[in-house]
Amino acid sequence: MAIKEQPQNAGHVLADGTKMVPRAVLYDINVQRSSHAEEARTLAARQITGTLCSVSKRHDAYPYGSFVTYAIHNGKPIFLISGLAEHTKNLRKNPKASLLISDSDGENPLAAARVTLLGECRKLADSEVAGARETYLKQHPSAADYVDFRDFSFYGLNVASIRYIGGFGKMSWFEEEDWISAEADPLGPHAEDIITHMNEDHADAMVLYCKTMSDATAVESATMTAIDRYGFEMHATLPDGTYPIRLAFEKEATTPDEARVELVRMVKKARKMLSSQGRENAED
Repeated sequence: MAIKEQPQNAGHVLADGTKMVPRAVLYDINVQRSSHAEEARTLAARQITGTLCSVSKRHDAYPYGSFVTYAIHNGKPIFLISGLAEHTKNLRKNPKASLLISDSDGENPLAAARVTLLGECRKLADSEVAGARETYLKQHPSAADYVDFRDFSFYGLNVASIRYIGGFGKMSWFEEEDWISAEADPLGPHAEDIITHMNEDHADAMVLYCKTMSDATAVESATMTAIDRYGFEMHATLPDGTYPIRLAFEKEATTPDEARVELVRMVKKARKMLSSQGRENAED
């Protein structure tokens, strides 16, 4: 699906009381991209730890945050937790909880993606345990050492509402239906390898993409920052600063090979466009 991107930092107020003027957008803002729900599901699938916040039983219902490992099972975050843990005691009394998942990559933590899942966290029914156990151990094989301890149980967060922040100026609330219907991006597990390969071996291709397929024609250098089934994103360095650029694939790419085919196709197209521009300039 295509969603309209909001200008970064729109609405922020500077120290002198004036509003920050959004920077020019140098690409088609209607370009196809993942929905916030898809991005949130992709982030949740990629990470394995988060902060579980429960309502404190011991301290007057204050929020209590604890570090946990989790896995996504049938759209639900599941946890293997001990009955001795403070958060387990809290959940037994009050199941209301939230799970904060954040992307630890990148130089600026505040620019990283994060999602907060709110709902009720309850012990799984006996009929659910076998499937949850299999899913959890695939994600956390070391848990095999204690998964059958008597004081450990599987809990699941029944997601009711979601707050997603994809970086500065990119945020929204959405509900359970959107979370359940969305799928993690199939390129998610391979994205880091693809990005590294493109930046290390094909930096010239990124510059070519910008010059011919965006308004960043004065680009000095460019790096890929993200890739998904619908397209990819770059940071383009121009004489007056760095700008985000997003370009879409002609066909959705669900595997690394399909992504490679699309990237190669776009390079060939960009070269033809550059050659055509050169001939037109020569004729002028």
